[in-house]
Amino acid sequence: MAKKRSCRRTETEDKIHDKAVKMRKMTDEQLVNYVNNRVEKAENDGFNRGKCFGGGKSISDFVKELSELRGIGAATVSKIKAYAEEMGYMEGNV
Repeated sequence: MAKKRSCRRTETEDKIHDKAVKMRKMTDEQLVNYVNNRVEKAENDGFNRGKCFGGGKSISDFVKELSELRGIGAATVSKIKAYAEEMGYMEGNV
């Protein structure tokens, strides 16, 4: 595929190109810091988004509601509860 001439790039393509050039010119330390900051920001955004859209319900509420559904037995609910406790999603004695 032939190289696209810069005069034929769209605005979006120009912005992407400028970001790519800036990233290529970064030193190793700058690049690592940039990536770490982006990861931290993404984690914070995801955590905050989860708090906003969670509706105030917790994992323990979910497990309680599961136990009331028809077709899901006590054994399945206990396995889900045990897994959630093991992985740290919820505390024991719920």
